[in-house]
Amino acid sequence: PDPAAHENVTFLSTPLAEAVSTARGAADGKNVVIFGASLARQCLREGLLDEIAIHLAPVLLGDGVRLYESIGTAPIVLTRTEVAATGQLTDLRFRV
Repeated sequence: PDPAAHENVTFLSTPLAEAVSTARGAADGKNVVIFGASLARQCLREGLLDEIAIHLAPVLLGDGVRLYESIGTAPIVLTRTEVAATGQLTDLRFRV
């Protein structure tokens, strides 16, 4: 991508752990958010996530990338930290 076309975006071409470390440094203590099922699964496998937020909407898509299928590790215990409902949406938060 052309970096000039995205002035508020930083593109990284590094290994995943290094990219997350760079993002954490740039966030300066604020949250770093990972979007996308494949990227979240890779971060979970590498032990790079400390929280998982799931925004549940009552829609069955029928296709797409599974968020948490087998990642080839031992079971990962999650601790629920929050449940919130707004209308038909339910937000779930878990500490990894």
